[in-house]
Amino acid sequence: MIQRISILLLTMVLLAGCPPKSSNGVRNALLEGKELLIIYTGNTFGELKPCGCDKEEEQGGIERRMSYLKSARTANTLLVDLGDNFKEATRQGKLKAEYLTDSMLRMQYDAVTLGEKDLVYGNKFLRDLGPVPWVSSNIALEGISLPPYRIKQFASGLKVAVLAVADADLFYASPDSNVKVGDALHSVEKILPDLIALEQPHLVVLLSHMHREQGLQLLEVAGVDVVINGHIETDADQIDMTPVVKGQKIFVQPGPLGQKMGELRITWAAGGSKVYDQKMVRLDAKVPFDPEMARLYEEYNAKVEDLFLASLAEKRRKKTAPVYATEKTCLTCHAPAHQAWAASRHGHAYATLQKVNKSYDPECLICHTTGFNQPGGFISEIDTPGLKNVQCEMCHGPRLQHSQAPRGGFAHLAVQACQRCHVPKHSPKFNYGRYWPRIQH
Repeated sequence: MIQRISILLLTMVLLAGCPPKSSNGVRNALLEGKELLIIYTGNTFGELKPCGCDKEEEQGGIERRMSYLKSARTANTLLVDLGDNFKEATRQGKLKAEYLTDSMLRMQYDAVTLGEKDLVYGNKFLRDLGPVPWVSSNIALEGISLPPYRIKQFASGLKVAVLAVADADLFYASPDSNVKVGDALHSVEKILPDLIALEQPHLVVLLSHMHREQGLQLLEVAGVDVVINGHIETDADQIDMTPVVKGQKIFVQPGPLGQKMGELRITWAAGGSKVYDQKMVRLDAKVPFDPEMARLYEEYNAKVEDLFLASLAEKRRKKTAPVYATEKTCLTCHAPAHQAWAASRHGHAYATLQKVNKSYDPECLICHTTGFNQPGGFISEIDTPGLKNVQCEMCHGPRLQHSQAPRGGFAHLAVQACQRCHVPKHSPKFNYGRYWPRIQH
């Protein structure tokens, strides 16, 4: 009996003195063969749905995202977002932010961190969005509780800890502001040891919102297994989505505008070692629309139409004197050029919006009409029918005076004008030299 007790005590002492198999939790033979799927998004910039201007960029949108999630999710799936879901400080931008957040709540995200663009509508807006699973280890927002980490416990026994940090230099933070941002690295190193001791997670995922070079440095933090980083300055920025593996750690980044879904599949092998399999999934036409999200998007469209109609009274009241000659006037002196224009897609741009029920969407009208939101420009199909489509003066500037007193010297303006609408997300292959022959006149 004494011998059995002594052996038991000795065993307990030995176990107590042994270091854990990993710095971030218990990993034993029971983990062998287990698999975790991490799905990650970020940099959505309010893109509820691709505009459809270019087939190559006909990717993304909440309708396809939900459909993908329903088919891809497994019992062991962690869904996270890297922030910068919002964009412009406009009424329509704010409306898009509300509906995008609503869609993410329905998609049941496990953790969402903040990018600097997500503060564009203020703290109260964020607070009123509902139970978004925000997480941040180094951001403090006045009036909002941001947990420093989140724990996801799966029925399979897997336990994952999710932390999040952002680069303080990306945020406007001052002693008088309602946002405080601490040092990212210091915050993680301060929180992680106690978190690991208390929760004993099998995996630590660190969400970071910063430049790629800074995010890569977080792989050096002891205890962190996975770094998922997201940040771009504009929606035209290129993102390096190539994963970086360093020992048993991995670094990945989401694509822009919700066009692709990041998948990181982690399998535990013998001895607790991990095998990573990462890929980006295109949300293109092969992915069907989810009915629930399609209804939500139509609800958003109705709200956009309400905004457009509400703005008409103000625009009619402020209507200025005409400054555009219109294509019909241009025709009188420039018949061959007008013929080339009429046969081009520019000459039918407004009809394109009508086909997809977007002739009231300000974000579309600006590139499918002449002078929208400009003095004397397009107001509505009823108010200014002569300014529908991308007419001559979209490239050559308002020329009513020119029609009354003709003189040349306007061709050089066209090159710069093209770049206002032919941006990467609408026209990724745009090259003036190749596109000009299509409308040459």
